Amino acid sequence: MSTWPWRWQVLRLTGAEALTVVAAGTLLGLLAAVVNLAGMWSALALLSVRPALTLPWQALGTTAAACALLAVDSATLPAAIALRRRPVELAGVRE
Repeated sequence: MSTWPWRWQVLRLTGAEALTVVAAGTLLGLLAAVVNLAGMWSALALLSVRPALTLPWQALGTTAAACALLAVDSATLPAAIALRRRPVELAGVRE
């Protein structure tokens, strides 16, 4: 029986977990940016200034994509290297 299919499942799960972490971080960062901009908008409104505050969507998207790629690579590469050896070999035990 081949152990190959479960290795791909482990790598897919590891990559999915890394993407989930990046997605959660991105949403929290976006929420912080929106709260910050809302505070700036209300402070400027007290001064009777109506600026057009916008989020830098392209920079946010590029940063999130770069973080996603880096997180998936950083998570799956060590997992792939660890899956090349059998657990017995990792423990230093001979059969």
